Amino acid sequence: MQNFNCAWPMRLQLLINQFFDMDLVKVYNLGVGGTNSGVASNMVKYWMYPTELAKVGPDVVVNSYSTNDSLPPWDLKDDPNADLATAVLDQARNGLQQFIRAALTSNRCRVPPLVVHVDDYLGPQQDSLLGEMSYNTAMRQLAKWYDTFAISYGEVVRDISWLEGDSTFFNKNDVHFSNWAHQTIAWSIGFASLELLSTFCDDEFARAVYNFTSTAEHNMIPNNHLYLPPPLTRELLRKDVEEKHAEALISAQESYVAMGCSNKTAGDDDNELEDRSPCIVSWIATPGGYGVPQISHFMDRHSKNSGVPIRGWKTENQLAEGWGNKIGWVATQSDATFTLQFDRIEKDVNSVTVFYLRSYGEKWDESNARFTVSTIDGNNHDKVMSTYDIAGFSEDRHSLTLSQELKLSGTIGKGKSLRIKVDLIGGSTFK
Repeated sequence: MQNFNCAWPMRLQLLINQFFDMDLVKVYNLGVGGTNSGVASNMVKYWMYPTELAKVGPDVVVNSYSTNDSLPPWDLKDDPNADLATAVLDQARNGLQQFIRAALTSNRCRVPPLVVHVDDYLGPQQDSLLGEMSYNTAMRQLAKWYDTFAISYGEVVRDISWLEGDSTFFNKNDVHFSNWAHQTIAWSIGFASLELLSTFCDDEFARAVYNFTSTAEHNMIPNNHLYLPPPLTRELLRKDVEEKHAEALISAQESYVAMGCSNKTAGDDDNELEDRSPCIVSWIATPGGYGVPQISHFMDRHSKNSGVPIRGWKTENQLAEGWGNKIGWVATQSDATFTLQFDRIEKDVNSVTVFYLRSYGEKWDESNARFTVSTIDGNNHDKVMSTYDIAGFSEDRHSLTLSQELKLSGTIGKGKSLRIKVDLIGGSTFK
């Protein structure tokens, strides 16, 4: 769907505000075509919100990456002996859990946002029905484990779409769906939200009338917004879970003290508007957001700081498969190179995260870029802190935006200079 105003987030905003006859909510659609929960986790972790939203942060964070999180691993898709249902289940659980943990700790000492999972996936990406429902299974497991909110559009229309062959809400040939599906997703979320609100009000009524107190209120968890249960993985054993839970409580308490959370007051949530991003700068190319003018200005400015001319890279903007314009910074020749320099950085830097495209076809054959992160030492020489090669070619016939964290060998301190050099070392393009 090429118009953001027609997609279900805007429809949900209109539905809620019209239902309550007031401007009660504002929904920011931060979705980027061809991304998954891994990219979304970094967007939340690095506070990559529009300026208006970044000042206070979201009250609710909705993850709706079920389609791309349900994509079978390319190296298993053509293997007749591969258990794709289990592979996608593990993949979805890992990606979604990473997102949940990032979102629940994104507000530091403050009350975390409500995390909502929206499963809007019906297929078709594999033959097994259990495989097509793997994301839904992982979502429900994690929602219970982390006490988050799960909504499945798939469960609403699965019977009439799969069993009766109705194509109104499901595209049998492609993962992208029509306006009726977008509207039904908005209705599903709206109904589930009202049900959640009703349940919450019932609980609050019981608490007030019957002086009901939950077991959790007798410990530190409600007062420590940094607490997270141990990760739900295959390695977590029943015999160890009580010990792991205790360790998580201790870790949360240590972080709570170290970050000075006990000094925060309720008023801080409303009045304190400090910079909550851990980054010196962060952006992801997206239509309607950080677009062609912003990318060009950013690259020109910081490449000039380095004193190294840009060779063989340019800003690209093209309409690609699906609803989204694919824009980005693209290598156009085999010896392409550029260097960015950030002087007098305002925060300590321990890592650099890169968002990049992995695609298929002859154009992307052997695509590979080398990222070198350095600082300038006391002798005015480059001191390399990290070198990492990232492949831009995929065997699968899908284009996905992924992310890669480059951990530095040490900290580049506040006030120092940071340089990022990117060389195309394979193929003829990279994005």
